Amino acid sequence: MRIHFWSADTAGSAFYRAHLPGMSLQWLGHAVSAGMRLPKDWPAVETVVGCRVAQRDPSLMWHKLKGEGKRLVLDVDDDYFHIDPSNANAARVWDLDMRGRLAANMAVADTVTCCSEPLAAALRDYAEEVRVIPNGLPAQYLGLPRDYEAAGRPLSVGWAGTSSTVAELPEIVRALNRIAKYPRPDGVHVRLVGIGAEQAMGLGLRGRQIGALGWVERVEHYLQAVGEWDIWVAPYRDTAFNRAKFPTKFLEASILGIPLIASDIEPYRRVIRHGENGFLVRYEHEWGKYLKRLADDPGLRQRIGMAARAEASGSILQAINVQWEAALSAPAAEGKAA
Repeated sequence: MRIHFWSADTAGSAFYRAHLPGMSLQWLGHAVSAGMRLPKDWPAVETVVGCRVAQRDPSLMWHKLKGEGKRLVLDVDDDYFHIDPSNANAARVWDLDMRGRLAANMAVADTVTCCSEPLAAALRDYAEEVRVIPNGLPAQYLGLPRDYEAAGRPLSVGWAGTSSTVAELPEIVRALNRIAKYPRPDGVHVRLVGIGAEQAMGLGLRGRQIGALGWVERVEHYLQAVGEWDIWVAPYRDTAFNRAKFPTKFLEASILGIPLIASDIEPYRRVIRHGENGFLVRYEHEWGKYLKRLADDPGLRQRIGMAARAEASGSILQAINVQWEAALSAPAAEGKAA
């Protein structure tokens, strides 16, 4: 089968919803391309996977492809119909016209795919068939060794985000500032990925032990950067937009074997068993509590990290690519997915 993943941009969502699925389908023998443009041989493409196709010109092309008999699969990675008003940039981009085009494009697609069941529930108002296909990572990351002792070096505490999740960061500013000063023999460093130093300071993060790496464009470099952390923190507010997300931070942390502390909201409460494969936070003061527990106890870091990693085999691309294959090849008349 000749498939093209038509991504809206080159951000992290394109990595998880276009480039990685495309690569995994090649392992099954399919001819796959991916990018922000249609390939030169697009007339030979049998199936087009459109990732968040909603801009005006791409939407016109989407309907043209439908008229030419292509199988169309529209992938949606977030709930753009319930954007939190605090995310001013996203609210401005995903205005009424943009959301209207997305809904119309879903309506003509043979199948709509997304990454979580709560998101699928929202999208079923606009599409007849919606399939949930989770995010995944290559199995190679499961084999990366970890140093849980952190002896002779500073302990590394990390947060990763984007312009759409930086609004979640203020919840843990106080805890991060405190853990950066924690009297551990080799000290503690806080590392932020996705924002720069100026923005971090604007949010109230202070101290020489706090570093902001900024946006990391290449995902393999991003995974290398976060892979050096000893503890990962993932704060989220309890909003409709966040509840529809895939727990990507747990996916990344678990495959890398890093203990994760996350907000006690859907989707993280669905995958984290508190105290076994991670920690869930309900109240602000608990960020500092669990950070200190993990900072003081390398054995606990190892137990939590390895427990999460032991469950990550189901999140590898080698286990997920058959779900993509089924969604991309199934006839439109096939029944809806659960």
